[in-house]
Amino acid sequence: MNRNDRNIHFEKIANARDLGGLQTMNGCTISLGLLLRSANLSDATEEDIIDLRGKYHLSKIIDLRTETERRERPDVTMESVEYQSIPVFDESVAGISHEKKGMNEQIFSMFPKMGQLYSRMVTDPSCLEHLGKAARSVMEHDFTKGSVLWHCTEGKDRCGLLSAILLLALGADRNTIMEDYLLTNQVNGPKSEKYYQMMLAAGKAETEAEVVRNIFLAKEEYLNMAFEAIDAQYENTDTFLREGLHIPENLIEQFQKKCTRKGVNETS
Repeated sequence: MNRNDRNIHFEKIANARDLGGLQTMNGCTISLGLLLRSANLSDATEEDIIDLRGKYHLSKIIDLRTETERRERPDVTMESVEYQSIPVFDESVAGISHEKKGMNEQIFSMFPKMGQLYSRMVTDPSCLEHLGKAARSVMEHDFTKGSVLWHCTEGKDRCGLLSAILLLALGADRNTIMEDYLLTNQVNGPKSEKYYQMMLAAGKAETEAEVVRNIFLAKEEYLNMAFEAIDAQYENTDTFLREGLHIPENLIEQFQKKCTRKGVNETS
């Protein structure tokens, strides 16, 4: 499998892909069909659900959105699939998340500087607690029952950072993690350009339109801000996982055994 061709094409579920096929630093390959990431599932069609349950044997969904986001666009329910709500942000700081509907001035004024958003997710105690809980939920999953899918609204920021954490735990290097993160732009590129043009058509300054366009894109500088914040506070990645996210070492080892195998995937 081409590491840059892991997108899953659904009818209405956006920005979906499989972490399977990526390589780890110790020569292992992440197994296919176990670890899935996406944007929200609110518009999932019957055909999408059939694919998730039939092709990927989906057995757990982890929703990283706030209560307000879930209420506005609830996920489609799927029989016999466990659903967990683990919001990365508390509702009181929900405004820091850009993933909101509409482009009015009130929302625009709430758009964060994206690098600061990523730094906050790996330094704020509440965010760390929730990210750690979500990561442990993935790692503790019984993969003999099927796959796990985690998502936020756009499948980029909160979803992207949890994906990065899981890939770090599996032993992927940061270049591999960055490549996966940037694949979002294959999906969100057209959307970001649409909002950019909408802002210009509404008479907004180009600088404002650029801010909106960039918000929907995955940019190296955003994820690097998270890595820099981690490096500033922790001795190494293992320390961040154990002490920052409270993930036991034996759980990480079990996760690696369940989700990786030696050698290159046969479909590579």
